[in-house]
Amino acid sequence: MVERDTPLRLVRAWPKMMPGCYEALDHLANAKTDGDIWWPDYCPLPINAAFTLLADNVGQETAANVAAELTACWMWRQNKIIYRFDPDLAQELLGQADDMEEAETLPVDLLLHLPYPCLYIKTPGLFPRMDGFWVWVDWDTNRQGQELRVQMVAEDYSGSIPLVLHLLPGQTLGASIADTWATVRSNAAEHLDRPMVAAIQEDPQATLRSALLGALQLVLYVCAANADIQEAPAPLRPRRSGDPRRVELIRDKASEVTGYEVGVRVGAALRRSRTQHEATSAGGTGGKKRPHSRRGHWHHYWTGPMTGERTLALKWTAPTMIHADAGREDNVVVIPVREED
Repeated sequence: MVERDTPLRLVRAWPKMMPGCYEALDHLANAKTDGDIWWPDYCPLPINAAFTLLADNVGQETAANVAAELTACWMWRQNKIIYRFDPDLAQELLGQADDMEEAETLPVDLLLHLPYPCLYIKTPGLFPRMDGFWVWVDWDTNRQGQELRVQMVAEDYSGSIPLVLHLLPGQTLGASIADTWATVRSNAAEHLDRPMVAAIQEDPQATLRSALLGALQLVLYVCAANADIQEAPAPLRPRRSGDPRRVELIRDKASEVTGYEVGVRVGAALRRSRTQHEATSAGGTGGKKRPHSRRGHWHHYWTGPMTGERTLALKWTAPTMIHADAGREDNVVVIPVREED
């Protein structure tokens, strides 16, 4: 992958601004290995650890603004995974954020099983002035709760904007979204006065909510059992060998980045279907309704034996096209993109 298409510029900027920052975070992560402190295994390192490190060097106010970015850079550089979305699939998923009815009923547990501890979702042009975002599940040591963290990265990789979704254990995404936004409204000044946020547009609160809900749709797709990902991600590259405190050399070069294409076949099918139906509509006679689409949606189910351990699975149902001439619905995309176990 070409280096200019990755957030490596931001990753490499941190050691220049704060020499030794990644090594310091390695040391804090080892505190769990040594048994000195605890947090859930799905979180490699809580943001609060980076905040503590930064507060001692740059003060609490600045630390609050950039702790999530430093955590994302440290975490992502361990594996350097990028998911690059087909633009038509990304737009289709983003459109679903306008109607969150199905997504709001999904259990939050679906978000606790990301393919990697931290991954980068690249969507240039989808969010204004943004190239994409990092996403991971954090453990807030202050409120003792899990959070989905979304770190929106500027298109020139000059900085990033933190977004957060509180994940309420055993509840739905709808309940988590409501709880999160109640907190944001009560602390509006703290969240909306951060660098880069106020400059987005006149209503940054609405913009951030829209960005979070849109990003959530893409994250859900990556987690879906039937996601159209060009090839299954390779196993995690081991960070450590021998002595658990010995960290393998990370050079932060483009050759270390692994990229996956998301929605190549689905995106092509969406474009093909749209072209066909536009042609059908243009050649029709009067009195017929223009063909239109019904948005894609989510559904979830349990897999495994009824008497044994079961797994929660998520699937995306592709958009359907309503044919005015025949009065029927046809699936736009029916593609077996992943073998069933």
